[in-house]
Amino acid sequence: MVAAVIILYLPELSLLDRLFQSVTGQVDAIIAVDNTPGPSTEVRSFLDSLPHPISYIPLGDNMGIATAQNIGIKASISEGYSHVLLLDQDSALPPKMVESLLSSEAELLREGKEVAVVGPQFIDEKSGRPSRAIRHRYFGIQKLYLDPNSTTPVETDHIIASGSLMRTSVFQRVGPMRDDLFIDWVDIEWGMRARSMGYESYYIPSVVMKHSVGDSVATVYGRDIHLHNDLRNYYMLRNAVYLCRLKSMGWRWKINFAPRIPCYLVLYPFLSGSKLKNFKMLLRAIWDGLIGRLGRLDEK
Repeated sequence: MVAAVIILYLPELSLLDRLFQSVTGQVDAIIAVDNTPGPSTEVRSFLDSLPHPISYIPLGDNMGIATAQNIGIKASISEGYSHVLLLDQDSALPPKMVESLLSSEAELLREGKEVAVVGPQFIDEKSGRPSRAIRHRYFGIQKLYLDPNSTTPVETDHIIASGSLMRTSVFQRVGPMRDDLFIDWVDIEWGMRARSMGYESYYIPSVVMKHSVGDSVATVYGRDIHLHNDLRNYYMLRNAVYLCRLKSMGWRWKINFAPRIPCYLVLYPFLSGSKLKNFKMLLRAIWDGLIGRLGRLDEK
């Protein structure tokens, strides 16, 4: 039995309606955890208008994506569901996605694989670019093309949270998402932690899901750069710097990320509308990451 855990934050109701239409009938239950600050009367009214019951958990404040995911997953475990499908509010599932993911996971388990999570490849709705499987090497990052005509699972070091399907028993063994990361790198840290414990993550190339990454996209020297606001840039850099301290991330990931830190300091302020403010926040992000000062920024 599968429960979908959908994380909300100031959702656009038209996109939310698209998501619910695409997920209804594919799972046994839907749990919506709402990070929107204050009363969520509009969202509650929308959910009440849907023909299928939704378990709605409003948090009344932005507690971070990790905390919201943990709350939803633990609710699924308490209700006895065997699997959890994590979803963001701006995703849209193709038909029979969950069925295909379950079938692929079952085949991998029959082959003796220690599966942490399986998920679809996704098409970024802003750039139109498909996702890639990521394998960290000592001398670079290998990005593997995902052939949508292939049903063969492709192993990846980690997988994006939205659309990912995991057994609740694996979640209990690997442990919860890290609440103190608040947002950004949460799914990557969990995936790398699971990998350090002997589990493997897989993309299922033939399953293609629509998803939106970042606030906008800029192309720099032929590469798409997903742009976020200054606060998100802070979390991205702070958490990544902190993760370099963790043994579970592995040396290959650390060797590939460390040289990028100077690039963050140059590129993100250059692309920001408030360059000096962004630069100062990124310097603070590096310092906070180095000393392990985590959590929500406005709580410090």
